[in-house]
Amino acid sequence: MDCYVLGVDHFGKDLEAGTRGAAAKESSADSVLVCLGHKELSGAITNARLAVRKNRGGPQGQEYPFNLRLVEIGLDEDGEPETTMVLDWLPAGAAGAQAQPDPWSLSRRQDQRTAVLRLKRVLLEALKEQGLDLSVPPDGPVVRMVDQEIVRQQFYACTPAEGTPAQKTEFRRKRFNRAVDWAEDQLLIAVHEIGLVTYLRLSRPDETKENAGSELNEELDD
Repeated sequence: MDCYVLGVDHFGKDLEAGTRGAAAKESSADSVLVCLGHKELSGAITNARLAVRKNRGGPQGQEYPFNLRLVEIGLDEDGEPETTMVLDWLPAGAAGAQAQPDPWSLSRRQDQRTAVLRLKRVLLEALKEQGLDLSVPPDGPVVRMVDQEIVRQQFYACTPAEGTPAQKTEFRRKRFNRAVDWAEDQLLIAVHEIGLVTYLRLSRPDETKENAGSELNEELDD
């Protein structure tokens, strides 16, 4: 038929026996690529890599390590963040490759994880669009900060709530405060009071310059 066919399969219980089912599947294939890794009891995957298990027309056995990275791809119909995983290739021969989960997504409670990821998104947007370069009090370095009330307003705007206006405001206030407290406790953000204004910033300034910009661009493009 003059076309390329790619089949996706799983290993059986005996990894040495190859994929599940008849051995003819791999025997008939011109090449077999396999994703390998070590699964911890916690469910975390370490040393993830793509290997060339079979190559009829050339060498085989090469391994290409990679990491998986969690990213947000927008909001669903209920205004909740939707996430997916993207693959980052590592340098050839790199050892110890392992998945690096987004530290903003490590809360065990789903509702809190949703709120924290929402806080991350609006904070990055606010830092880029309305942030100021200010010194960390009392005599610290100059970093990018943003007025907490700007972040609060944007967080409220994308947080769905039900009930009376007062009930909606209270629901959003609790969600925002808990998300800020959790992120600060995890050393993801820092809170500073300068004059009469409370500012938020990322705890690692390099993340603002290197990661936040590219990640924000991905989110805005989506």
